[in-house]
Amino acid sequence: MKTLQILLTLLLFSCCNDSVSPSEQSPPKLLVGLSLQQYKNSSFGIDGYIDGLDHAVQNGINMFGMSPEWNVLEPSPNTYSLQDNLTNPLTLLDQNKTKLDSYIIVLKMIDTNIKLVPDDLANLDFDDPEMINRFSLLLDKIFTEVPSIERVTHVLIGNEIDGYLSTNPDQIQQFKTFYLAAIQQIHALNPRVKVGTIITFNAAKNNPILFDTFKTEGDFICYTYYPTDEQNSTPWQMRPPSDIKDDMDWMVQNTGGKPIAFTEIGYTSSTDNSSSEQQQSDFVQKMFSSMKPYINSKNIEFVYYHGMYDYPQGFCNQYAQQQGVDPIHICNFMNHLGLNNWETGLPKLAWFTFIDELRSINE
Repeated sequence: MKTLQILLTLLLFSCCNDSVSPSEQSPPKLLVGLSLQQYKNSSFGIDGYIDGLDHAVQNGINMFGMSPEWNVLEPSPNTYSLQDNLTNPLTLLDQNKTKLDSYIIVLKMIDTNIKLVPDDLANLDFDDPEMINRFSLLLDKIFTEVPSIERVTHVLIGNEIDGYLSTNPDQIQQFKTFYLAAIQQIHALNPRVKVGTIITFNAAKNNPILFDTFKTEGDFICYTYYPTDEQNSTPWQMRPPSDIKDDMDWMVQNTGGKPIAFTEIGYTSSTDNSSSEQQQSDFVQKMFSSMKPYINSKNIEFVYYHGMYDYPQGFCNQYAQQQGVDPIHICNFMNHLGLNNWETGLPKLAWFTFIDELRSINE
């Protein structure tokens, strides 16, 4: 699923004195994230995001993230546009560096079903030397010239790469070559930064060749996880929350010993998708209880929940058109995915469960 341009926040639930720098506090048991979709009456522009972030920080948020597309960061060859997508989030949202401990970046040259590279590279394979060199130059620009880039702890190369690679299987090995080059480059620029890519849970289960190709590389395995029923003839129907523990066990136990992470994890409250507000709340409770053994054994890098609010009206139709998917069922799913209502801003049952579970993890 497409993430918003300013989408990732990772969350630590701990009571913080504003006079104490996050770096001076004890490390969290778990970094958990919450995407900052705004609601109908949010303030416009950066003020709305700061309001949303502050509300989340009051409930424990300590990491923020960005998910820019390569063709936006490099709109023409060797010309870069980094201010809005990277510099501003790194410098404006937490100017005193007291709200947030760290940041994460998802660099999207693949975003689910689509390839998002600069126009002059669109017809090249991912392992073409020019493709690799140009991305290397972008990485160098980011890691040497973006202010406060030292606050970034994790970088993801591509979002839900299985979507594009499943329909372009000839590009699997080519993208692996590209991915390995990116890992090497980022580790050389900053060895402290952990690098991975993102695959959907359903593809990890159902396309083991693709999953096995990438799970051996990188510093951790990153999933997007929405427990939809792949056996149902109607798409985007939810499986019961009772399935979550088995899914979580599988995701941890099939990584070859690497930790896991989630850039998206969520559950719709739409009755049209075999769910409800109560069922969404049950999912949140089951999700965290299933994670607890792996949190204690440090098998989970971070969790990013999707998201603070439902998507705004009209967003999903645009997204479905861009991705080339039928909007009917996915839009029912997406329009009720948040923990709070888009129209009113009021919390759903799952919001209270979310806060309770975070508190219990970090007590």
